[in-house]
Amino acid sequence: DELARRGHVVLVPDALGWGDRSAPGFSRDSQQALASNLFNLGSSYAEIMAHEDLRAAAFLAGLPEVDRRRVAALGFSMGAFRAWQLAALSDDIKAAVAVNWMATLQGLMVPGNNQLKGQSTFPMLHPRLARYLDYPDVAALAAPKPMLLYAGEQDGLFPPAAVREAWARMREVWAAHGANDRLQTRMWPGGHQFLAEQQEAAFDWLAAKLPESAP
Repeated sequence: DELARRGHVVLVPDALGWGDRSAPGFSRDSQQALASNLFNLGSSYAEIMAHEDLRAAAFLAGLPEVDRRRVAALGFSMGAFRAWQLAALSDDIKAAVAVNWMATLQGLMVPGNNQLKGQSTFPMLHPRLARYLDYPDVAALAAPKPMLLYAGEQDGLFPPAAVREAWARMREVWAAHGANDRLQTRMWPGGHQFLAEQQEAAFDWLAAKLPESAP
């Protein structure tokens, strides 16, 4: 709503099984069952989410009232995963803001972490991808696009050490492109949250990084 008030065209697509695309009684166990059925059908939960986000970005960029040079992806938590993944996959996305979803796979695969529980983790697990690319490696495919990443010092889902290691790997790629100033990372106090102050800073960053609207 705030982005719309600032004059942006905003598209907010729910992932399969979330928000308006969920149903009464759809639980974490339901997510795991859905993921299992998709595997049985030769697909994956993560594949469907990524493909739908690609289609959504193309649709948004193609609207006559949208400046194609100024299309960005922004998300919190799983939405943050979707934002940096989409920036890596889609030429329609020119910048991304990812709030509280970035770390190394090794740093996430620790006892008690959601990464090991299945359920709502399946939308973010591409079969066999980890053999070749870690999460920061995938996100770095977006370089040298502008990208802002947030994390929380007390976020129990994303250990700060694993977050900082992932950010460091990403900085190497942006630096290789001569685009150090286009990757910004910020560790905020607090946990898994996206508060008003953080939102304001993110929206202002987007306004500064995207080009002026075409006449």
